[in-house]
Amino acid sequence: MLTNARRALRSLFTVGLAVGLAGPALADENDSPEPTVLQQRDDRLIVELPNRMIAIAQEIPTAPVVSAQIWVKTGSIYEQEFVGAGISHYLEHMLSGGTTSTRSEAESNAILGRMGARTNAATGLDNVRYFINTTSEHTAEAVDLLSDWIRNGAVEQSEVDREHDVILQEFSMGEGDPGRILWRLTQQARYTAHPARHPTIGYIDEFKQIDRDELYEFYQRMYPPNNLVMVVAGDIDKDAVIQQIAEFWSDAEPRELPELSFPVEPELEEPRELTGRADISRPRIRLAWPGTRLGGDYDYALDVLGTILGQGETSRLVRKVRDDERMVNSISAYNLSFDWGEGFFGIDAEIADFDLDGRIIDIETGEPMSPDELPANAHEESRAGFVQYVVLGEVQRITEDGVTDAELARAKRRIMAQVASANQTAEGVASRLARDVIGTGDPDYLQRYADAIQELTPEDIQQAAMLYLSPDRLVTVRLLPYDDEHGPTPLARPSDEQDLDAFEQESIDLDNARTVERMREALADREHEATPVEVEPLVQHELDNGIRLLVQRSTVVPAVSMQVFWKGGLLGETPGREGVANAMAQMLMRGTQQRGAQALANAIESLGASMTTQTGNNTTYAQASSLSEDWSTVMNLLAEVLLKPAFDEDEWDRLRPRLLASIAREADSWYGELNKHFRQAYYGNHPWSQSPLGRRDVVEQLTVDDLREFHASQLGGSEMVVSVVGDVDPEEVREKVEELFGSLPAEAPQPFEAAPATTPSEALMQVETRKRVAAVKIGMGPAVDRASEDYAAMLVLSRLMSQFPGGWLNQTLRGDGPGLAYAQWARLVTGIEPGYFEITFNSSPDLVPEALRRSLAVIERAKHGEIGDDELARARAGVLTGEFFGKQSNSDRAMSAALDELYGVHDPEGERFRAAIEAIDAEEIHRVAQKYLINPVTLLLTHERIDEDALNGAPVESVESDVSDE
Repeated sequence: MLTNARRALRSLFTVGLAVGLAGPALADENDSPEPTVLQQRDDRLIVELPNRMIAIAQEIPTAPVVSAQIWVKTGSIYEQEFVGAGISHYLEHMLSGGTTSTRSEAESNAILGRMGARTNAATGLDNVRYFINTTSEHTAEAVDLLSDWIRNGAVEQSEVDREHDVILQEFSMGEGDPGRILWRLTQQARYTAHPARHPTIGYIDEFKQIDRDELYEFYQRMYPPNNLVMVVAGDIDKDAVIQQIAEFWSDAEPRELPELSFPVEPELEEPRELTGRADISRPRIRLAWPGTRLGGDYDYALDVLGTILGQGETSRLVRKVRDDERMVNSISAYNLSFDWGEGFFGIDAEIADFDLDGRIIDIETGEPMSPDELPANAHEESRAGFVQYVVLGEVQRITEDGVTDAELARAKRRIMAQVASANQTAEGVASRLARDVIGTGDPDYLQRYADAIQELTPEDIQQAAMLYLSPDRLVTVRLLPYDDEHGPTPLARPSDEQDLDAFEQESIDLDNARTVERMREALADREHEATPVEVEPLVQHELDNGIRLLVQRSTVVPAVSMQVFWKGGLLGETPGREGVANAMAQMLMRGTQQRGAQALANAIESLGASMTTQTGNNTTYAQASSLSEDWSTVMNLLAEVLLKPAFDEDEWDRLRPRLLASIAREADSWYGELNKHFRQAYYGNHPWSQSPLGRRDVVEQLTVDDLREFHASQLGGSEMVVSVVGDVDPEEVREKVEELFGSLPAEAPQPFEAAPATTPSEALMQVETRKRVAAVKIGMGPAVDRASEDYAAMLVLSRLMSQFPGGWLNQTLRGDGPGLAYAQWARLVTGIEPGYFEITFNSSPDLVPEALRRSLAVIERAKHGEIGDDELARARAGVLTGEFFGKQSNSDRAMSAALDELYGVHDPEGERFRAAIEAIDAEEIHRVAQKYLINPVTLLLTHERIDEDALNGAPVESVESDVSDE
């Protein structure tokens, strides 16, 4: 018998009524062959065009937005003679917004601008995906433009040259990203023969050899319609969309795809290890066992095993290795499976600075060793090795003893809740449909997945662990910090390349004919129940103690988001004492006066719910989500966490080292390190000179009494907003919130008082880093606060500068050539107090001076240059598109409503905001640019010092990076 949650879950994936797998063909005025209907529901239409292209239209009438996407079944593993060169990724750069046989690149940019569209593309191992997100009134234009890029790409030589330079900057950026480095090491260690061992971006020396003709030939080879899936989701007319797609592609002929085969990856018969280096603060380790294919034997059991082992506070590895043994700062487990081949079951951890005494064994004698007997640079590897030993012990425990019924029930509920919350945005639904159709042939795969998970038994989980998690099949990848002897790990083709012809080969059929065949099998005899979707207006109440309650009923998904915000966070801290607010917020989840940390986590996770407590620049907040039927219980728990925390000393001793590691980890990425130094340079002694995580020395000295005292001083109804969005009764929510929060005093014992905004002094600073990157951040201000009348104009200004691909900054650093930067953006940073307006980009040391000169010219243009009507229309539309897309999910709507109310905006339907945006003209842009783009503080992060003369002779202050000491 289905529970209420499972009934709601089933209806979630089956909105609308299926009327058959071979419904009426679409009319065609030219009497050409007609599309074949593969699935037809009230809300969805899927067809196969005569050229075997698959088209999907999904109606989601909850927001005036649309996401148009085309997925191509090519990627780095399908590159044939170009494997390792990154040709799929290179071609993606060419086609996304590039010149076609019918439009120039500039004409495409102009159309995107009129739509206010957000567009981009991405390349993976097995697909390349292109998208345009815009408002639903521009659906037809988005479909036409995206189709033109993919069908009629010209691959112009000038654009090939420009994107060549841009991708070189992307290579450079990747060298400063430890996540990318770890993934590339994993690819090389996991696979020895399969093309999945090579990075999607390729190897730089092989990438450089690709020429224009090879790009165009590969395009013709891999982009026929019978290798494409197009999906359009949002507030659309599905029949009109499918008709338009069918007409556009009607004369595109299918082509024979290349006959592909992959070498069958040999069984792993003994453990394999690979170690790399990155500029990180703590060692990281990944344990990976060869897994299974998507939907294959034990795939779902491995998903559940990952949840039981390392997802959530009640998971085994979190409790044992992180909390009890305190050997890791973070740990997680997961199952990664693919339709093209076997993936892996992984366990990731960041190693803590734990004591090695009694935990080192001499391999030759078997006797314990003292840490003093090890070389200094061996301590990190020894800690990683001991963590691996403890983790494998927990894995072995499952293979021998299995899992408990309670663990399995929690995991099932958690996965069911995750699936239930998955379909809330147009772009998310479109991506899921494309991925599921390509990977499984089933547009309703998520429903089948959810049902299959519920049928698993403890024996299934144990059997999966026994079959797959054998020590002999283990791949160990370690990422260690730099030391005096070891620098960055180069990204180069492995030296152990083998003769692939010697391996057994597996044939690959990419043609959509196979996908359609699988879809027919998946959809046969499947019935669907229709479920109406309702979204009601936001309702606002004010409690007697001043708490403002915002409630919106939405039945898009059978889930609820509950959020509580109050003024404070970093902005409410005493300068020099930053870090108290975040430490207090994190401790709220470590136990209450009624239950300890584990009992609290069990109460939340047994419902499949989630809950976090955080601080930001301006606020402290709590967020919870649950299935609809559990919202009242979870709201009780949320109130317990906020109002009755325990502040247990043992829990603080466990948590504090992880907070210190988080502070250090912020600088592991190039952007984190850049931002750390910029905050200090721009804000001086203001609290915002730190991140919300705070100062290391402050957190080190905090006691539970400090945290308890700080918490007691913070809460007052007049500065608090409670926001609830989801499938709820608004009146029941009001009664519950009054019951739980009504006794809170109106005023906090220590009323919130924001530190006043600072006026920075103009400066140009250069910070040397060990990461092989060059990045620049320019901050100007003070800018505006969120409630300012100039807020709308500043948003339009940011879109003028950096709306990809037509923004001024994008064009001058990338579009006009040469490609000076890969990542670049302009944005407004704001809150209760004025923040700053920033321009950020990554480049290489030799190109930074020119990129900086061009960026400064963009700033000058905003102050005094000509601004065309079309440019302004583009920017205004872009702001509004972003506004609509940012308010699709329950969580996004709840947060947006709460923050607007807390910041004094009071515009729940956004009418005043939209009117303000539409009223912005060129004169207004000049005015705000001249007023706020002042006092520039420029921070250069580089591994090679840039000569002052190259920076136009400006005096440059050198600052030594201290991030490695934190």
